[in-house]
Amino acid sequence: MIRYSHLAMAGLQLLAALLINAPALVAAASPVPAAAPQPKVAAEPVPRGEAPLNPTLIYGDRVLSEDTVWAGEVLVEGALTVAPQATLTVEPGTVVRFRRKGAQAPLLVVQGRIVAAGTRETPVLFTSTFAVPAAGDWQGIMLLGSEKKNLLENCRIEAAQTGLEALFSSVTLKNVRAERSATGMRFQDTLLTMEAGGVSECDTGLSFSESEATLRALNVEGNRLGILAKRSSIYLTEPNLSGNQAAAFTGDGCRVRIQGGVVAGNGSGVTLFECEGGVTGAKLAKNREFGMSLTASRIRVSANQISGNGNNGLMVFDASSVAWDNAINENAGYDLYNAGTEEFRAPGNWWGALGPKIFDNAGRGKVLVAPQLTARPLHQ
Repeated sequence: MIRYSHLAMAGLQLLAALLINAPALVAAASPVPAAAPQPKVAAEPVPRGEAPLNPTLIYGDRVLSEDTVWAGEVLVEGALTVAPQATLTVEPGTVVRFRRKGAQAPLLVVQGRIVAAGTRETPVLFTSTFAVPAAGDWQGIMLLGSEKKNLLENCRIEAAQTGLEALFSSVTLKNVRAERSATGMRFQDTLLTMEAGGVSECDTGLSFSESEATLRALNVEGNRLGILAKRSSIYLTEPNLSGNQAAAFTGDGCRVRIQGGVVAGNGSGVTLFECEGGVTGAKLAKNREFGMSLTASRIRVSANQISGNGNNGLMVFDASSVAWDNAINENAGYDLYNAGTEEFRAPGNWWGALGPKIFDNAGRGKVLVAPQLTARPLHQ
């Protein structure tokens, strides 16, 4: 083995440095001046352009005081209001475009009644005038104190600040989609029935406050937040809540019933705080954080599949809920995580071949799992 003195090592390091920096030293000695730094040029925004327009009707700020029918292409450039005594009917295949003029974003306010009934072959479209629509191009559709038989069927609402907002109203939606908006749909003090359709590519998909909603077979996909509900009654059957970046469903102070469907591939699954009701027959799988989290909530958790989540399967913070007849297995963290100090009851579940992975808060939050199912429940 060759040994070098400290002096020899210093000489070798100096020689290596000279060899590595030789091109730079030569360049420094050259009479060619260094190139002047180039100013940074800001990237030009991609022009979105305006879609080809051929409107049959054009509206600015106006009140529709009589029954009105729309067909073909309609252009709205202001705040258009349907008066309490009037009904707006939108025929199948109609395209309603909203164009901003000045600071005020255009919108449609319905104080009377709206019936927009497209067909699957000829849906109704509410959008902006841009060839490539983007969230916030227009304000949206607002139902304001309208408790009549409002109906939207086979419609698409896109590129709004809030696609559909219902305040102290009642409305039925059938196969209605909100897309590429800041908030897809927002309901406050509203009675809602919604079948099929859903929301996608929104910051918040569906938002509820002090409302009662019956939701069937919705697709809530690819939003930041899927469904956010506060102090509302939510009955959700056979939903598809997937690919929502932060959370699929968050309930605060609600009556909640989730029956069937899939909650998968989201940042987190179902989060309930001070809620009551049940989650039954659902698949809560492959969410980045957890399948379900329950805090101060009285929830019946039964006949679900809670598996393959990136951290914990079922998280609880007290003993108010009960879980049974579920398959809770193969979660990356714990299958059941009890962060509280009360005994949580989870009898009659299947925990997979290796048995339950339980966090009991260092023995302060015992989890009662006996008896354990020896096979996956038949309904799974």
